Amino acid sequence: MAADKPLAVRAMTSSSAVAILIGLALVVATTLAGHPEYIPVIGLAFGVFLQQALCAALTSERKYTKIATIRFFPNAAFAGYFVCLMVVSKGQCTGTSVFNIYSWIFLVSTFVPAAIYLFSARRMIPNAFMRFSELQIQYAKFGVPTTTLNSFVIYASAILMPLIFDHRDAGIFALAYRVGYFPASLLSQSLGAVFRRDLIDYFDGEKRGRENPSRQFFTTLTCISFALVAACYAGLSLIIHVKMGEQWESSMSVYLLFIPYFITMAIYGSMAQVFIVVNRQKIDLMIQMANAVLIFLIFATAHFLGVGFIQTLLLLSISGTIIASVGTYQAIKIGKGPDAYLDRQPGWGTP
Repeated sequence: MAADKPLAVRAMTSSSAVAILIGLALVVATTLAGHPEYIPVIGLAFGVFLQQALCAALTSERKYTKIATIRFFPNAAFAGYFVCLMVVSKGQCTGTSVFNIYSWIFLVSTFVPAAIYLFSARRMIPNAFMRFSELQIQYAKFGVPTTTLNSFVIYASAILMPLIFDHRDAGIFALAYRVGYFPASLLSQSLGAVFRRDLIDYFDGEKRGRENPSRQFFTTLTCISFALVAACYAGLSLIIHVKMGEQWESSMSVYLLFIPYFITMAIYGSMAQVFIVVNRQKIDLMIQMANAVLIFLIFATAHFLGVGFIQTLLLLSISGTIIASVGTYQAIKIGKGPDAYLDRQPGWGTP
């Protein structure tokens, strides 16, 4: 994201315009296909995009209180509405209707502050805001496939698992995996943005006299990752023993097997901001591609050669840990600063 407000506003405006066009195209396509029930899903996706775009713009201004409020309010509003709905309807509410309610509440509660932000900064929006700069095109060229591959890495294992192993094993894995991956998602969306902001300032000379934030952030991130992964394990144990029953205890063993993977992915997810700042997204793309290819090869091997469930999990954990560790090493190496990489290309905050 841009280092100052005018660039942040321009980036948010142009990206929001593209998102609106894509959203409208999807709405028309789903309607023509005879599946209007998917429109709330599109609305939720657009709301999530607006929230991320607005929070990224506010990060450039260091308005972290507003960011926290924007992230908290949709869920709080839905919780209040849902409680009232259950009281009035006496529990007569289907899962689909609940999802639709959440989707529209999320969209409205993010669209309103995003519109207010852009309206208040309307004088900073150029007439040719849809004329993308070379830097934006360069970012999209690597950013789009990188994000797509990252989504594949996150969700592919849980999707492919029931296609190869029985549904019980797949469910056990999915429970442990989703709980264990929570720290990576949380840190990349919170501390990762703060780290990117500080690193932009450092590379652009605003904090050149201070210590490079990369190593300090890596140390802090490592400690937090260990703590969060341990807390999630305790939470998983509590959920299983209090609510789900003994038949799900195997998920705790799967979680233990994936602890190195969860920790290294939590660290790499935030450290990868270095590649964005110094405009080296190609490295992140190669990391994500290697991870995706290994996941595909591991499941293909399990399917055609009959590799067991535990052995497959072990291969996934080891390969993912190695890939994330290599990516983190590259991020730390590149994040040393301009002295280490004299040919650094302009980042988001560089004129």
